[in-house]
Amino acid sequence: MSVAAVEWDIRDLLHRAGAQVLGRRADCPWCCGRRTISLTEKVYFCHRCGAKGNSFTLARELGLARRMSRAEAQNIRRERERAESVANAFLAQIGEARSSLNALHDQLLHLRDQAHERLRADHDNEIGWETLAYICTELPRLRAELVLLSDGTVEDRLSWLEGTKERRREIADRILRAGGVSTFDDKWAEVGDPTCC
Repeated sequence: MSVAAVEWDIRDLLHRAGAQVLGRRADCPWCCGRRTISLTEKVYFCHRCGAKGNSFTLARELGLARRMSRAEAQNIRRERERAESVANAFLAQIGEARSSLNALHDQLLHLRDQAHERLRADHDNEIGWETLAYICTELPRLRAELVLLSDGTVEDRLSWLEGTKERRREIADRILRAGGVSTFDDKWAEVGDPTCC
């Protein structure tokens, strides 16, 4: 029989063990040290007595982890492998999209430099002004899409990947109006100055 691979909340488990948890520190229920345990979402360590483990080992120690049949364990393993496969495919798509956008970004910067050179040589050069106007419109959108693909939430990235060209423009314009995107780790990523070209 295998032990259930259940995800446990380490803060809750430490609390059940008798620890007072404050942020990323906790009192140690084993040595009674005050705030001697450092913890992350997955592991804990007492700097005084050396007690350590992850959420599963602590759940097992508290008698909360149940045993499961071999078939249940295999089903969980297959589901985890399937989820990892989907996640890896998603990340590969994001990587390809970012690579394409980075190449386009480099091309736009090169065109911008050429337009500036034309305008330095001839201030009335129509092609130079048209090129610069195009770049000043597209470069901020492109940068917004790059920020989204680098730091955005999974839902927003997926919406962008599955979207049409028009939908992607709408998403980029929304990001520019907001000045950035909510990130996958619940923070905020700014686009930067959208007017710089």
